[in-house]
Amino acid sequence: MNRVKQALNRFRFLLIMPFLDLHDETINMDLDRWQTVLHLKGNRKQVLRQLLSNCREFRNLYLFRNGNRPCFRRLVRVLYRPLDSLYIMTGKIGGGLFIQHGFSTYIAAASIGQNCWINQQVTIGYRDNTTAPVIGDNVTITCGAKVLGPITIGDNAIIGANAVVVKNVEPGAVMGGVPARRIK
Repeated sequence: MNRVKQALNRFRFLLIMPFLDLHDETINMDLDRWQTVLHLKGNRKQVLRQLLSNCREFRNLYLFRNGNRPCFRRLVRVLYRPLDSLYIMTGKIGGGLFIQHGFSTYIAAASIGQNCWINQQVTIGYRDNTTAPVIGDNVTITCGAKVLGPITIGDNAIIGANAVVVKNVEPGAVMGGVPARRIK
């Protein structure tokens, strides 16, 4: 069965290969980050094939990155089913975003910086209908955290598990609790 699955994965990838854009800097940053975190071997095409075949969270991010290519997006969506409970509706996301266990995760920030890490059951979004949060570079948002409203999360900040953040977070701060406060 494993050989059949591998053959199917190769065939699916061959169908999208003529349409790939491996010169997109942001996608390449994503590939590098996921390759490093998951200890994947191979060149960019091999890593992309592995991620599309095995990581549904990456599929959602890849579909987001290709939002300006609707036909390609539809093809990828048909061949590689994304994670149904991971929603990405953000204006701009910097390269290197890693989504670990994206189950039941809602990402609707005004913008997200480079090399961020988001865990499962995270909500990043609005407190009302006006403004979403701005997330800086190298921010880690751990499982169950809520980041809500017109706030800014500074670079290198860590949002602890199940924290509820409704106020600005300084760069490098570690936040925890309900409501979140600086713990380090």
